[in-house]
Amino acid sequence: MNTPSQTNAATSTRIGDYFVQRGRLTPSDIDAIAQLQESSGLRFGDAAVQLGLLDATEVQQALSEQYHYPTAPANIKLQPFAIASQANSSEAEAIRRLRTNIQLQQKLVNAYAIAVVGARGNEKTTYVATSLAIAFAQTGLSVLLINANLRQPSNKGLYNGRRAKGLSTVLSKRDSLNNCLNKDEFPNLSVLDAGPLPPNPAELLTAPTFQAVLNDAQAHFDVVLIDTPASALYPDAVLIGQQANACLLVARQHSSLLNDVRETRNSLEANGARLLGIVYNAQTEKALSERRLRLTATR
Repeated sequence: MNTPSQTNAATSTRIGDYFVQRGRLTPSDIDAIAQLQESSGLRFGDAAVQLGLLDATEVQQALSEQYHYPTAPANIKLQPFAIASQANSSEAEAIRRLRTNIQLQQKLVNAYAIAVVGARGNEKTTYVATSLAIAFAQTGLSVLLINANLRQPSNKGLYNGRRAKGLSTVLSKRDSLNNCLNKDEFPNLSVLDAGPLPPNPAELLTAPTFQAVLNDAQAHFDVVLIDTPASALYPDAVLIGQQANACLLVARQHSSLLNDVRETRNSLEANGARLLGIVYNAQTEKALSERRLRLTATR
């Protein structure tokens, strides 16, 4: 529980007060920062960092608290996701634009579930699904991220391939959804990992088994993001897409083949899935700030 001084610091309109009340800056430090601001035109946080009085992570965390915008730059698991660790980057802005496009299409009338689908497994669907889950959580919505890849264990981002409980546990009715959630990584965000890999994933993911889990999730969360295995290799993504409210098809620059994207789209739509659009992931192997995401119309 926050003490009164912590609460006041978090809601203060002056970032300098925030750090003074936490003992990170002294009044003389504030004077030095103000002098540099006056001579250089820098913002308070930038001036403090330049003087070596604060680091950039501390400044970003303070701004996040003041504007009630959760970030987690110090969380190692979340550092690869710019929306959590680099709030001012162009990559984070691309994720926010994608979130807004989805919200405009979904109208936010009811809780909704979106399957994130890729053809061959090299499109970075986990990155897209996790980034969107964080972005929705930052708006104050309650969000569930489901790792529905029951084919291969994963240790990417918020996933833990060795987790003893997860989606397969719930699908096989060996435990409840609530007991299998991981709720500790980011505010408003819960994760349902894949759990132990079953011998019959396609059977577990068909209706009404998976639909019952999805209905339970939607009764407790505003948004559900479902990360799926490669649709060209397994039927799972189509089975999930049929039961979700909508699908996002991810294509990656220099990796995805047009025929694969077209066949995946046709398969989803032929089996009754609603396709919101195609996410063009122009991710490179360079810095996070050079990644781009864009939602394009399906028609």
